[in-house]
Amino acid sequence: MTAEVLALTRWEWYKLRRRRLPWILLLVNVMLMQFTFWVSYASYRAGDEITLGVDPSTGIVGAVPAEVLALPNSAVFGLLASHGFVAILIIILTAPVTATGYGWGTTRPVRRVSDTRWLFLAAKLILVALLGAGATLVGTLSVTLSSQVAYVTLEGGRGIAASAAWGELIRTFAKVVYGLFPWIALATLFAVLTRSTRLAVGLSLGYAVVESIVFESLTGFEWFERVSGFVMSWAIDDWLGSTEAQLASIGIGDDSSLGTAAAVAAQAEALRGFLVSLAYIVILNCLSFWIFQRRDIAGAKGE
Repeated sequence: MTAEVLALTRWEWYKLRRRRLPWILLLVNVMLMQFTFWVSYASYRAGDEITLGVDPSTGIVGAVPAEVLALPNSAVFGLLASHGFVAILIIILTAPVTATGYGWGTTRPVRRVSDTRWLFLAAKLILVALLGAGATLVGTLSVTLSSQVAYVTLEGGRGIAASAAWGELIRTFAKVVYGLFPWIALATLFAVLTRSTRLAVGLSLGYAVVESIVFESLTGFEWFERVSGFVMSWAIDDWLGSTEAQLASIGIGDDSSLGTAAAVAAQAEALRGFLVSLAYIVILNCLSFWIFQRRDIAGAKGE
């Protein structure tokens, strides 16, 4: 069965690589990560103050330190700063990969093959997950190259930060890739449910926007503080780690404010974020497979 899934995944890649969409999204991802890096570089040269991190309310505000521009800190910072728009791009990719077969009419004969037709959906999910990891890796490598180019222009600068921790780069990369999986599961569910690429993209992005607006407006209520960690995007942020803890871990900012209790609390939030994200992945994917297995599919719609 594993060989079948891998063969189907390779076949899905053969079909997808001839389309322009994945390459356009990859280019956009690289451009956005480059933009993030060069804005930090320009801020450092100008001595401006910016907020470093994902959450401005907990980020460290101050002049951009040179360590942000040095490896591997630049790559870690790029990964943390880019997770939001990478999630949007992976949603835009997941919907057509999953729903295009409905519009072309190629999913209907697949469902008649055998009782193992769920393997076709599994292959699509594996492909999207691999593409998400690959796009994140390519973006990170582009930031690495830019970091080397930019750092040689700094007076007395070195290409490698003294406070660098290469293990942190690997760990952050793995956490960022894992943080994409709930969004892939959500976009897949909407694609299978609506059988439409446009609707799946619209509903997935609409959910992300509504979630950020509605739940952000509830942050002032005490009761919401107890349940906020179970909201999908908030759980992913908890998994990625608190902004201050992440930046301190790569040598940016002062970690004196992170006492033992705060460090333990950050680890507890990260564990909860991991488990909540895993619950979303399992539940959303189970619903997608259940619908894919049982719902009848009409002919081609020309979408």
